[in-house]
Amino acid sequence: MMRRWRESEWGRARRQRKEAKSPARRWVGTSFDVGLFLGVNVIEEAPRRGDSADEVLTRPSASHHGSSAGAETFVTAPSHASHTPTAHADRPSFLWKHSHDENSHLRSNYAVDEEEPRPVSASSSTAALLRPTTRDNLPSEALTDIPTRPRLSDSLSPLPHSDGRLKKTNVHVSFSDGKGGKIRNSDAIVEESPVAPEEVLSRTGNAVQDSSAGAVEQASIEDQVDWGDVIMRDRMLVKVSSSEVGIMPVDFDESRNRTTGHLQNENWAELIVVWRKDRLELYKDHSTPGKDWLTGHKELAFVVPLGSSTTRLSLYSFVDLTFCLICPPAKLRNHSRGRWFFSSTEKDTQIFVFKPRCRSRAVDWFWKLWRNLGGQLPPSLDVRCPALDTRIKIDIPNHESDVMTAYSVFSPQNVVRLCERNLREMPDYDVLIKQRLQAGGSLELAWRFDTNLDWVWRLEDVQGQPRDWSVLSGLALKQGGRSAHLELRLRAHQRTRIHLKDGTRLDEPPAVEGFLERIRPNSQTRQPVYLVVHDGYLFSLPPAHAHTPPPPGLAPTEDARRIEVRRGTRQILRASGVSDLRGIVAVRRAFQLIPRHAAERPGGDTPDWEDRDGFWEAVERTEGDDQDPGGELGMVQVQDKVRLRMRRSFELLLNTGHVVRFEAYSCQVALEWIMRLRPLVSYWKKRHQFDAHNEMDLAHFSTGRTRITPQTHVVESDDTAPEPLPDPDASLPELSFFFNWCVLDDCRPILKCGKIFGRKGLWGPYQQLQLVLVSGVLVQYRITEKTSFHHRRHKPINLLDAYVCSGYIAAQYLPEGQYNADAPSVARRYPDGLETEDSEENTLFMIWFRSQSQFGGIDASGDSQGISAPHGVPPLSAKRKLAVFRTRSKLERDAWVWAINSEIEKVVRAAREWEDKVREAGELRKT
Repeated sequence: MMRRWRESEWGRARRQRKEAKSPARRWVGTSFDVGLFLGVNVIEEAPRRGDSADEVLTRPSASHHGSSAGAETFVTAPSHASHTPTAHADRPSFLWKHSHDENSHLRSNYAVDEEEPRPVSASSSTAALLRPTTRDNLPSEALTDIPTRPRLSDSLSPLPHSDGRLKKTNVHVSFSDGKGGKIRNSDAIVEESPVAPEEVLSRTGNAVQDSSAGAVEQASIEDQVDWGDVIMRDRMLVKVSSSEVGIMPVDFDESRNRTTGHLQNENWAELIVVWRKDRLELYKDHSTPGKDWLTGHKELAFVVPLGSSTTRLSLYSFVDLTFCLICPPAKLRNHSRGRWFFSSTEKDTQIFVFKPRCRSRAVDWFWKLWRNLGGQLPPSLDVRCPALDTRIKIDIPNHESDVMTAYSVFSPQNVVRLCERNLREMPDYDVLIKQRLQAGGSLELAWRFDTNLDWVWRLEDVQGQPRDWSVLSGLALKQGGRSAHLELRLRAHQRTRIHLKDGTRLDEPPAVEGFLERIRPNSQTRQPVYLVVHDGYLFSLPPAHAHTPPPPGLAPTEDARRIEVRRGTRQILRASGVSDLRGIVAVRRAFQLIPRHAAERPGGDTPDWEDRDGFWEAVERTEGDDQDPGGELGMVQVQDKVRLRMRRSFELLLNTGHVVRFEAYSCQVALEWIMRLRPLVSYWKKRHQFDAHNEMDLAHFSTGRTRITPQTHVVESDDTAPEPLPDPDASLPELSFFFNWCVLDDCRPILKCGKIFGRKGLWGPYQQLQLVLVSGVLVQYRITEKTSFHHRRHKPINLLDAYVCSGYIAAQYLPEGQYNADAPSVARRYPDGLETEDSEENTLFMIWFRSQSQFGGIDASGDSQGISAPHGVPPLSAKRKLAVFRTRSKLERDAWVWAINSEIEKVVRAAREWEDKVREAGELRKT
């Protein structure tokens, strides 16, 4: 091939230019004939017998994915979502053609002349005869930028096209309903003009890699770097296992690990993982102090050969985004001519499980390793729409050769626009999607595996470089032989409205906050406090750290909402206690001069006590309530000061029997607290019950497990609709609320909150906690029956430089005897109505984190950027603290792990400079 290149007109012209003192500008023969590369026409297709040129030109191109019944309808499939109205007229454009048939109502709104030629596939021999359309023929929405050439810094840039070849993007879209019935197909073609010969011949060095000459010299990703150069490096938690059995399961994941015996496991260790040429190198600190300085590099602990045919890559856990590499043991022996070679040590098999700290970084590692180890793109990609229970099939153009074209076509904005354009033809689109979009909603992409969602929301990596594979990277996420699938979902936030079984609609009431004085029942002492309600939880703060709202009358700013969220976060970080509004059974006006410590619950153990008349009974009012000016001025005007203080007070009767009395500024303020708290208590109690029923429905329909308590109708009738059968592939639109965008967009001060069981370290009993996730921090409150407000437990957990693991690999970290894999699951029922029987490993997750002394404390700024980073880079062998948590169900565990990982993602990007120092810390072995 190289000899033919040197003897070609291109090679001779290049030699003449090098020998000449002044480069000549002239055309080089027929070197720019379309499709002619080194004397071979790479796009010419031999015509079939009996076909003439005219017949080939007019025949419609056949899709290799099959054709639907009836004529096809062609719509636009742009390769970019951005518009460039000022682009030149020689930019590529798209072709439409609408057919006249019974499906005419499905036509696109944008059409060109019926005399325009039908699009022809890139493999057709008449592709060079297509007449490019001009900008005057097309609407402004079809105009798009040309995909840029692959950046040389991208370690996964594919083999580039020939310079003289007419570049095309042929996208085929198949639209079908949820039952697999095809509705229509559509195609679009993108053409790119050839590059000028002067530009091609003037290329030198790295610029040749993007040309046909570079295509001859490059064969894979590893050929683009020199020996010893680092492709990627990061700090990760790594778990190493070994087995004497030479054959391991092909798709080794946590379920296969659970059933694989004779494994020798080592504990988690933080290592430096370096990708070099054809191997991964894993470094650790030297056990001897000072040896790093003497040798000039870290100790090379393990080597994973990527070029070996026995090395296999698999996804270990979709929840944690941990991946696994299986290979025989190997080490580096003496090098020759600057290269190191591998040598096998034993016949065992080594299993490496990698846990990067950042989820998007883990996806980048897995995607690039998958591509390097031979992972190929499929011919098409299905996009499901749960709201309409339908799916759209989009062909991946040039999936076997040109991945950059696939990147440009499958950008998030482009895929959303393409799917939305086709979904408009659905009869229920206006009701289920259009109204939500007009109300300010948006459509987002998410990869789903079982009942887990991974939203496509980070388009740049942790170093600020674009992630062109942000959509297509989900194709590599295959766990246990099952692949994740892409879904187009409406962006969902936390619920603010619920509908009860009787059709009653409940909207979330506004929160309340203010200064009060807590009256202690025994000593009658007054404790100034500041109470504030956030997401159904009543927080108690010292008045000095109240972070009160701005005074009324100020003009709102553009960042008013974000400032309000940050203020609420500061309040939670400064709170000394918290109480769940669901634990309040009565909010009443004080009626006793001397407060009591406890009282009998009204209504006994009635489950729906908030619907009783006693809870909503009218508050006694007197004429003196309106005449009370408040404060000390009101005290001076009356003689019976004790009775006035009682009239200014209200009480909270808790489900534990405790009574908490607060005194307000005036009688009117006390009455307003009562009227505000009652709707909040009722709403959040019903809201948690609503969420519990939804969670049980999701678990039933997705897994097919029978309900612990079967659902029965009080009165059976013929028109009673039967319950849908369980379906693992069901659409499950409600899943978006468990993985809602409030966590990603920081819409609320509390990102996630709930009751959980936890302990500090690996020993000791589990304690019931109120776990609160705010910006970059986890706050824990210990729940006890003796206290009215749950006090904070330990110091907050800083998520900077933290790791999260769950499932079986977390259960293996427990000391011997604490976890029994064969223990039967026990059915459990909780006060909000949640019933579950998930096993222990499906409810377990752990967090490894740094102590507050290493970070200098939390500054309570209410923002991820306000978290202080350590001054130096902690060593690999530095000890971490461990927190072990158990949730009530698997779905809750998955939602917690996803929320914490999403917050770690934001913290890592906020502390980018420190993360870069950590990533580059530690000298490597020179190879």
